[in-house]
Amino acid sequence: MSTAITARPTPSLLAWALLILLGIIWGSSFMLTNIAVREFPPMTLAALRLALAAVLIGAVAVGAGARLPRSNRLWAFALASAIIGNVLPFWLISWSQQHIPSALSGLLMAPMPLISLLLAHFLVAGERMNLPRVIGFCAGFAGIVVLIGPGALALIGGGGGFAQLGQLASLGAMLGYAINGIVIKRAAAPDALGISVAILALSALIAAPLAFALETPNLAAVSLEGWGTMIALGIGATAMGQILLMKIIALAGPPFLASVNYQVPLWATVFGVALLGEALDPAFWIALALILAGLAIAQLGGRLSGRRGRV
Repeated sequence: MSTAITARPTPSLLAWALLILLGIIWGSSFMLTNIAVREFPPMTLAALRLALAAVLIGAVAVGAGARLPRSNRLWAFALASAIIGNVLPFWLISWSQQHIPSALSGLLMAPMPLISLLLAHFLVAGERMNLPRVIGFCAGFAGIVVLIGPGALALIGGGGGFAQLGQLASLGAMLGYAINGIVIKRAAAPDALGISVAILALSALIAAPLAFALETPNLAAVSLEGWGTMIALGIGATAMGQILLMKIIALAGPPFLASVNYQVPLWATVFGVALLGEALDPAFWIALALILAGLAIAQLGGRLSGRRGRV
């Protein structure tokens, strides 16, 4: 019996350009959230950006002839994704940035693919942990311990009080994103754009009444800068990010898209430090190195596993 290894296609320059653009957009969203949450209550900000993104993606879907899910099963997955992958993470990140720097919130998203690997080991057929993935997960977990351990990170000009809760809120958002990845994978929707519309629409419909129930937003008092950052979040990080994500998957596949997780914490740091003047303890950089090293090792494990699977 002969054996053959099917190599993954080399990503095109367009795929690389879109991947970098997506990393910049998602990385900048933490800075924009940090600015917007000064004027919008957290859930109100989440509801507005989700509603704006739902309208924009819906218009794109109509133009592309996409179809909404037609089975109760897919609508159930869409509802789960709306709550776990949009409403809760958007609210938690917005709340956390009232108490911690945007760069730190961005870094706390970095372990997401490592958590996804662990969840996929138990919940997704064929996604087994191997030695490099275990090592990568342990390195990433060590980075989190360095970051939120007692006295590990002293936020210059702040800290104490709600700082630890802010870090835990960002970690909760990261966990939601990781679980959502498994939900989307298990859904196996035939029309990615159609289910994206369903998820965003349900997210907006859930977040809007929660905002009015939990908060008393005074939208008339919001400045032009506040509205501008909210619109940038809705159009850029939420709607355009979703479109770029689907385009990159079509061009180069999900494994290539996963490498955007290297960029997001780096861009979040660049924007937070350079434009918001955030200053961070040296432990931040140690944690960043550990988490990125864990991602690199885990990705190597994925490639080795993929090659064995194609023999």
